[in-house]
Amino acid sequence: MDAFVGVFRSRKLPPSDPPDTPPALPHMVPPVAPALLDAKPSFLTALPAEIIYEILSFLPASSLVSLTRASKLLRLHALTDALWAKFVRENVPYQQSLQYYPAQSWRDLYISLHPYWFLTSNKLWFSDKAYSGSSMTGSLMLARYDPRRGCIEGLRLLAKQGIHSFELWEWDPEVIIHTFSPEVSLHLDDPIVKIHRGMYAQHNSARAEILMNTGYTRGVRSMVSLCQGLTPEEQDDALTLWPPRIVPAKERVRKQNRRHFRGEGPSSLRNASENTFRIRKWVEFGGMGAPFGVHIGEDVMTFSTVPEEYYTPTKEKPWQGIWVGDYSGHGCEFLLLVQSAVDKSLGRPKSSAETPPQHHLDGPDLQGRRSLPVRKGEDGSCAGRLEAIKLTGDPNVPRGEYTWVAEDIGSGGLLRVASEKIFRGARVVKSFGHSAARGFREDQFIPAQLIMVDHDTLAQYWQVSPPFLYFKSAVLICSQDFGHVSFYRRVDIDQYLRNVDASPAARLP
Repeated sequence: MDAFVGVFRSRKLPPSDPPDTPPALPHMVPPVAPALLDAKPSFLTALPAEIIYEILSFLPASSLVSLTRASKLLRLHALTDALWAKFVRENVPYQQSLQYYPAQSWRDLYISLHPYWFLTSNKLWFSDKAYSGSSMTGSLMLARYDPRRGCIEGLRLLAKQGIHSFELWEWDPEVIIHTFSPEVSLHLDDPIVKIHRGMYAQHNSARAEILMNTGYTRGVRSMVSLCQGLTPEEQDDALTLWPPRIVPAKERVRKQNRRHFRGEGPSSLRNASENTFRIRKWVEFGGMGAPFGVHIGEDVMTFSTVPEEYYTPTKEKPWQGIWVGDYSGHGCEFLLLVQSAVDKSLGRPKSSAETPPQHHLDGPDLQGRRSLPVRKGEDGSCAGRLEAIKLTGDPNVPRGEYTWVAEDIGSGGLLRVASEKIFRGARVVKSFGHSAARGFREDQFIPAQLIMVDHDTLAQYWQVSPPFLYFKSAVLICSQDFGHVSFYRRVDIDQYLRNVDASPAARLP
């Protein structure tokens, strides 16, 4: 794969149709000139052109590159633009009307943004630090292809609480309900990532940190770099990993490095991770055009993605997905809800520092859990264990930690069926809420109740528990911080990826 871009840089691209010409259809196989026929055709080259096209349509891009050096006839077939259109569309399936403009062809478009198509393919990314630099809150980013500029950009997904009111709970008048009408939007003015065509070709090195033209704040510079994931054997318990072990992930990387990850990239594209990457950001004084500048406040952000099967709702797991929650004075925070089978061996939930690696897709722990079928409750609703993991956090409970866990949302954890007007007919199940002092000190789980309004709305009753009023270090926590009901709403991230022209704030129902 290292030679992927280099091969095409040394070859002149064949002429292609103008941008307004519709892309080639599968049956539009290029004619074969007599001069390009091999003197001794092989079994493959002797096949009809349409059959060769069907065979090549199953090959990855790297194999098509190899075919261009195999023979003149196979090179002609490997350059068929419709084959390369498939690679682009596979990475941006949510943009159905995509064209290759402003590139010269589909092949040109794919090569010019290689090897960064994994950003749009995974689309959802969360970081260990906020874009502003906070190490506890993190950032949530959506990556998409912008056909107007021909670039890949990563934009922060933000949420504000919207209209906020309070009312007393009919079931318990001493409890306050915080209504929640969040407004979710993409921050279009300040992209975190911006990959222009041909950026990688200028360096042609998997270890290179590539300067990006992002943001409008004068003097702020950033570079993007690839990562190499750690094998399960390398993920020692003493290492600080990103993402944390409680977050589902295909690969994990180091979160800390004494050299601030300089020169730590993969040795080749073959070893590069498609599930993690890093951004180095700093403020440079001296002007953009000055021959030298002073770097201040340099920081490295590590991004990771979540496998799509863990946030895509299904008939058996209708509550899993990306959600936004109301955290009162901390504002809105994004959550990953993971629904799995009940596993009593896991016991009471723990923080990420205490929890064993349960969510590595290649690890034995997750394989054992995935073998357990998700149970159906006696009332026909879905059941299982429901975990809410923070993708963005706050100074008390940071990103990458549980915010609450319901060990059994089926008959085993059912407390009652709500009869009060605001929640009438909703299942109320036993749960545990995660709380801590500022700086994530003395964290522990307190009794709570999860109110399952519908598949797009949840509410959590944070109960006041007398044993919780005192931490181990005798730090008193004011009971007014609890004894309230807060809401959570599902976020459809695809709606922010389909419309590239504009992304207004969407008020969730």
